[in-house]
Amino acid sequence: MSNVVDLLERMGRSSRLQALTGEQLARELAQAGVTPAVQAAIVQQQPGQLEELIGASKNVCCMVHAPQDEEPEEQQPEDGGERRVARAG
Repeated sequence: MSNVVDLLERMGRSSRLQALTGEQLARELAQAGVTPAVQAAIVQQQPGQLEELIGASKNVCCMVHAPQDEEPEEQQPEDGGERRVARAG
């Protein structure tokens, strides 16, 4: 399976590999040692079949869970945080 994933990764990075016709792609896959069934799934663009053949998970979900905002802290007085105390007489 790793050679299939490696080849697909290379294809994603290479404009030359992305532009191959069906026969050219089949030759490239054969040279990489990919089995005929996997070759057919790739050439015929059948991702479901490819997932099944290489044993990949069908459902993958990536998420980022952000924590809830906390309650805002009490606001400080705008005069720099100093409080003036009035003194009686």
